[in-house]
Amino acid sequence: MSESIIKRARVSFTGDNPMEFIDAEEQDISALSNDQRDVISRMGATVRAYLRAARELVASKYAHISHLVPPHLTAPGTTLVACCPGGAVIRYEKGVGPGRLLAAWVEEDLSQIAAWLSQNVIRCHTGRQFVSTVATSGFQFKLSATDPTSNQARELLSARIGFDSVIERPERLPQPPQKPLCLLSVRSVFEFCLLGEVVGRHQGLGEGQQFVLRSALRIPVGWDCIEIYPYLDLEHWKTEYAPIWAENDILASVLAQQLQEAHFQSLDPQAEARRLFGALLKAFKGLLDSEPDREEALQSFLQEHPLLLCPAHTKMWPKLALGAKKTDFVFRDAVQDYLLVELEKSSHGLFRQDGHPSGELNEARGQIADWKRYLEDNLATAQRELGLAAISSNPRSLIVIGRSSALTPENRRKLATMENEHPKLKIMTYDDVYANAKAVIENILGPIWDVVGSTQIYYLKR
Repeated sequence: MSESIIKRARVSFTGDNPMEFIDAEEQDISALSNDQRDVISRMGATVRAYLRAARELVASKYAHISHLVPPHLTAPGTTLVACCPGGAVIRYEKGVGPGRLLAAWVEEDLSQIAAWLSQNVIRCHTGRQFVSTVATSGFQFKLSATDPTSNQARELLSARIGFDSVIERPERLPQPPQKPLCLLSVRSVFEFCLLGEVVGRHQGLGEGQQFVLRSALRIPVGWDCIEIYPYLDLEHWKTEYAPIWAENDILASVLAQQLQEAHFQSLDPQAEARRLFGALLKAFKGLLDSEPDREEALQSFLQEHPLLLCPAHTKMWPKLALGAKKTDFVFRDAVQDYLLVELEKSSHGLFRQDGHPSGELNEARGQIADWKRYLEDNLATAQRELGLAAISSNPRSLIVIGRSSALTPENRRKLATMENEHPKLKIMTYDDVYANAKAVIENILGPIWDVVGSTQIYYLKR
């Protein structure tokens, strides 16, 4: 670090905004001793090499587990290395904008710098006889429950987050090339777990399904990670050691997360499958409720995720021709039962104003009849040349058309009559497809909650 880029500056923090640097009017840096400049230069260069090594490892050797590496190592924002007579505090900003590294000398002691850079999340003490202020000054979070009928919120719990640490020299310090003693490393994202129970209307506490709710909680600060290093020894801070530190930190972080994930998966082995299916159902519902030009996207989505239409299928044929026109899908299940699927637009109505079936619904019913007539006349050909082994001349059939919101109770009764007249025909709206797929998945995996963000639910064994 050259002397030409060393200058005085003031730094300010506001909430979760990035640090702001204000150049001081006085640019004289002659007050810095050679030793202080050496500390700034050595530590700045080593931390820069550390971050560079971490990014290279994540992009190459450990790319397959990069999602488990903390963000301050994969995509750091500005990194500030604040050195002082009692040690150093490193603040890794959120990854906003181009990242840069700044090293500074601050005259205040380590305790003051730690509180300042952490935005009062961390308090360092020089002895064990201290009075904690976390209960009054820590970041507060509250958990509330809202009654959906009255929209009234009720506070369930309130807590504050903060850290007290004692600067106490151990009998032995790590020796190079080991990473220097890190008194405290704190990330701004915490995991929140809540034990609960789903209780039925006629059940008492202890009779329902217990669950663990797991979610990420970020405190409103501008940093991703704060690290505190007391007892500076420049023999530790060498750029050639940085790649070793980076690899060890990456592996330690990944191992910790994998062990944690394994613990939760052991509680509920089906949780990950439930999360994936929950995301799939949410995407389908979002697409269904999108703009009117969704029709082509809906059919593409169902082709990519055919289990929404036929959860028990073992094989699928999209756009298979049975005669002059192609089916949208043909499914076969484990007992060699077949399903012919005709998709109409979700914007089509199922009934006219006079209560009679719409033209689109009648056309779809006619299309099903044409396919079945083709099978009656060409059954051996369909079985042999189309690969539809053991298909009958009258397989099950499904029409998907319209939305449930357009149907009245009388319309539903008429649909039931149509299906009774043709027992192997099922007529469903796109909302019915969603509800049916959700019910089948929940019967196997358990209830799927509409959660937000990273929240996950784990059901405990009874």
